[in-house]
Amino acid sequence: MPAPAAPVEPLDIEEPRTRRIVEVALELAEEGGFAAVRLRTVAERAGVALRTLYKRFPSKDDLLFAVLVGELVRLEQLLDERPVTGKTAVIRLRGLFETLTEFLCGRPKLGQAIFRTLGGGASTLPHKVGAFHNRVDALIIGAIRGDDEQAPSDPAHPHQRLAAMLQHVWFSSLVGWAGGVHPPEMIVEAVIDAAALVLERPDA
Repeated sequence: MPAPAAPVEPLDIEEPRTRRIVEVALELAEEGGFAAVRLRTVAERAGVALRTLYKRFPSKDDLLFAVLVGELVRLEQLLDERPVTGKTAVIRLRGLFETLTEFLCGRPKLGQAIFRTLGGGASTLPHKVGAFHNRVDALIIGAIRGDDEQAPSDPAHPHQRLAAMLQHVWFSSLVGWAGGVHPPEMIVEAVIDAAALVLERPDA
């Protein structure tokens, strides 16, 4: 059945009904993955009208992306309270990517649902996904530097380019994990191998 036609309202993730919708979607994704997050079921469990849900989230991908953003905020807060440490950038990057990988793979059904959303190419999401990648880039650059300086916005900056490359390796490896090809530990090792090739070469 097609979604009711309704304008999309500006989204306030902290608004009580919106927060409850996102929490229910998170619970359903943890229980049954992407297929379990049916908008009608979410509306019923959250105690809101289906039209109310559609005004905030016109598609399942939009809703699951909101789940991702909420979880990313929690992850950023965790890393702010307990930043990754280590004497070298590679050691710090290992700590970061272990945390990032646990973030997506520690709850497999939720992680696979979110990963399917990120790779699905929904027409409403490109700018949101781009903003997500930028936030992950900032975490990576922070680990490379080992300080609290603001991440460079210049895409040609070496740290920005390295962060983008490592994130590409991470996502490519997540494809294999989502397909059951290899375990989460191999994702981290693939990223760290790439980081070491750049950061530990003699002229680095």
